[in-house]
Amino acid sequence: MEDVKYGKLVNFVHMLIKQSYSGHENLNFIDATCGNGFDTLFLCRTAGENGHVKAFDIQEQAIERTRTLLSSNLDFVNYELIMDSHEFISNHLACNIDAAIFNLGYLPFSDKTITTKGDTTVKAVKGMIPYLNSGGRIFITTYITHDTGDEIKFIYNYLSSLDKSKYNVLHINLINKENTPPELFIIENNA
Repeated sequence: MEDVKYGKLVNFVHMLIKQSYSGHENLNFIDATCGNGFDTLFLCRTAGENGHVKAFDIQEQAIERTRTLLSSNLDFVNYELIMDSHEFISNHLACNIDAAIFNLGYLPFSDKTITTKGDTTVKAVKGMIPYLNSGGRIFITTYITHDTGDEIKFIYNYLSSLDKSKYNVLHINLINKENTPPELFIIENNA
């Protein structure tokens, strides 16, 4: 097993996805907030040439950063970059998905006033859940710093209400860190 430090939640999410999906064919992944493209690149590599990744962002700068990263690091094209809010993901889905990643907050090294919001994130999750394959997962990395935790509360309240016979919901946080560390939610389809 790969030695991944659990304290960096993005790497932890990548480890979980890699362990769950490596070696599978025809995977469909979503990067709901492509930002600088690192999650998108990871998903593209994990999906392989026969898989497909749809990556979303509302900022043209994020789409271009992602496009540049992918074109210089992949020998194949198995992705679609979509400039749209993640709240409208369901409008772009035509088939089931195996996993989705949200890395919330704001685009690093950019305008910090453009942030994700609890209501649009919950709308995105609600729109994706019907497309989630059996055993599929949605990973949501959340941050307190961009809105003093309002988005986390909104997400927590919604996820707490999901039908426990259909979904497992995990909430992971670092309890011995200062400076408001990120928190991770994982939704797993039990069907």
